[in-house]
Amino acid sequence: MKTAVLINDTSTKAHLGCRVVVSQIVRLATSAGIRVAASSSVHADWREHENLVAAMRAADIVIVNGEGTLHDATRQAKALAAVGPFCRDAGVPSVLINSVYERNDSEVAAACRAFNRIYVRESLSAYEARQAGLNVEVVPDLTLSSDVMDAFRGAPTASTIVVTDNANRDIGRRALEAALTRDDVSFLHLDTSEPNNPFMENAQSPEFVFTRTGRVTGARPPPPQRRQSSALRALRKSLFKRHMLRRMKMIRQFSEPLSSTQILSLIASSRGVLAGRFHAACMSMLSGTPFAAMSSNTSKMKGMLIDAGIARFLIDDPSVAFRLIDDWKEADRIALRGYIQKARRDSKAMFDDIASLA
Repeated sequence: MKTAVLINDTSTKAHLGCRVVVSQIVRLATSAGIRVAASSSVHADWREHENLVAAMRAADIVIVNGEGTLHDATRQAKALAAVGPFCRDAGVPSVLINSVYERNDSEVAAACRAFNRIYVRESLSAYEARQAGLNVEVVPDLTLSSDVMDAFRGAPTASTIVVTDNANRDIGRRALEAALTRDDVSFLHLDTSEPNNPFMENAQSPEFVFTRTGRVTGARPPPPQRRQSSALRALRKSLFKRHMLRRMKMIRQFSEPLSSTQILSLIASSRGVLAGRFHAACMSMLSGTPFAAMSSNTSKMKGMLIDAGIARFLIDDPSVAFRLIDDWKEADRIALRGYIQKARRDSKAMFDDIASLA
């Protein structure tokens, strides 16, 4: 087996989508003959850990998981981009995969040119990257290559529409206020309650991960969990506001600890999903649950739905979005199935290509 170091291991967060993504990176890499021997946690700057830098120099390849990080030329975006020049100078192949690319500056673009391969998740990121002079390919988000929803498909359908929060707070606030006027909604966050990644086999987990505080071998520290809201706290935050009882329910549900099984089951069995979260839309796709999506903090949602041929289900007017959930046609479902099949083919081909570099 070739060895790899993974930079931006987002599975150290509780977020369900991040945990599925990293488990897919490890699984697909293993299938292509690559063992992810070590990783660097999201929010940990790889340049600050001498032992991690040494592991990168000794690896056959370095894989950077871009996810939702490479935008707006942030400090994190620049740290990920800097992997390319480091690896080029060290004589180690490097790849940027599963990435957004939006509103970056010339410094980020120049650094990214040093990667041997760049794979972005959707066509709008590809357009921006190509405008910056980067050679990129599009492979859909790696959650769509997974089978995590298979066990939940065909579950009895409830009458409830699931509404998620949103990284775009303004759009998210409007969606939640509209949801509070309805009797047929429940509210869902995507943070899993398990201390470890429930989608990752222990035998395939990296031997050690670097966090902000240093190297961790063996069991990883559990990610921070949401603060569970008491009935009294929910009451205090809802008192004298419109739809007080429904608002209390929303506050309680958004803070409730949920296992990955509970989250996936709620998405699969709901009548529909109003998805402010990118990975809520991905999981709805995998389960065949009707959904409408709302814009996030980048164009990732729009790009994905355009690529899937279902762009009409992206709408930032919540009243229209709720109606669209009941307007799925067979042509939409056919387009979606084709997109998922493409995601699975392309993800395998991507890792076969990565293995050829190592």
